Amino acid sequence: MNYVELIQRQAEQMFGNKTKADCWLNQPKTSLGGSTPLELARTEAGYELIKAELEKLNHGFAC
Repeated sequence: MNYVELIQRQAEQMFGNKTKADCWLNQPKTSLGGSTPLELARTEAGYELIKAELEKLNHGFAC
C-alpha cells in the first residue's frame, strides 16, 4: 500500500465516508500552500504532514 492509499483510508475513517474524504483530500488548502492533501500525500514527508492535519481535524482544530 502506498502513501496515497493510506491517507485515503485514514481520511475515510476520520470523515466517516468516502465522499466527504475525497472532497477534503482534493480541495486546495491555504495551510498547505495551495496544494491539495492528496498531492502532498505522494511522498513520505507529505503523508506525515497530511496525517497530522487529519489528527488536528479529528481533535477539533480547523486546517
